[in-house]
Amino acid sequence: WTAQTVREVLHKWEKLGLEGLWEKPGRGGKAKWKEEDLVFLEECLRREPRTYNSEQLAQKLEQERSIKLSPDRLRRVLK
Repeated sequence: WTAQTVREVLHKWEKLGLEGLWEKPGRGGKAKWKEEDLVFLEECLRREPRTYNSEQLAQKLEQERSIKLSPDRLRRVLK
């Protein structure tokens, strides 16, 4: 860490105590999908007799729900 980063962390700790050291909510990238999108995929898998791989599921999600996720990311979300 740079000296400036250490200084900022120490100042937060002095002002706010332990709470100042925790990450604030809202930081980082936001999820592009919602719980309803996963429910949609689960329903598709239940209704349709065929099997899907993650690439096909990602395409289906993009076509029908306009949610663009990579097959790798979709696999991680489904786990």
